[in-house]
Order: sequence, then C-alpha cells, then structure tokens
Amino acid sequence: MLFMNICRWAPEDEKEVERRRKNWKWPKSVKVICEFLDLQGCRAINVIDTDAKGLIESRAEWIDIVEFETFPVLPFGESKDLLKKLGIEEKK
Repeated sequence: MLFMNICRWAPEDEKEVERRRKNWKWPKSVKVICEFLDLQGCRAINVIDTDAKGLIESRAEWIDIVEFETFPVLPFGESKDLLKKLGIEEKK
C-alpha cells in the first residue's frame, strides 16, 4: 500500500535530524517512491510502498524527534479503477 508521510521537526532539532539522516537507511520492506526536503526547512515529504509493519519500522528511529502525519494514498485515476473493482458506482 502507498503511504504519504509529512515529517516535521522543531528548528532546534534541525542539526540532529541532519546528523541522523546521514547514516539512516530505509527498512528493506519499504520501497521509496519519492522523497522531498522542504527548502523552507524543518519538513520532509515522502511516498512509500509498504505494509503496516514497514511503516512502523520506518518511523521507529525518528518518533522522538519528528512528528509524522501519515495517510494512505493512490495515484490519480487508480481510485476510479478501485471503485469499479469494489462494485461501487461513481457519483455523477
């Protein structure tokens, strides 16, 4: 399943986030679709393909310093196909 993470941290934690990120690796069960660093600072956004276990593993080393806003996502157009598979009619 695809998840989008919006990751925020306090300005005073910026150096610590940079230090940790240099050596940190995504868990093997997580496929990174895209990853962006907000040029205004203190925020990163990523889209990953994983299950619940991979999602938890990917956040475990950061939970003390980073606030996560996480939600499942689908690319445009795929939701329409999913609704058809589920037998749900599209509203017109």
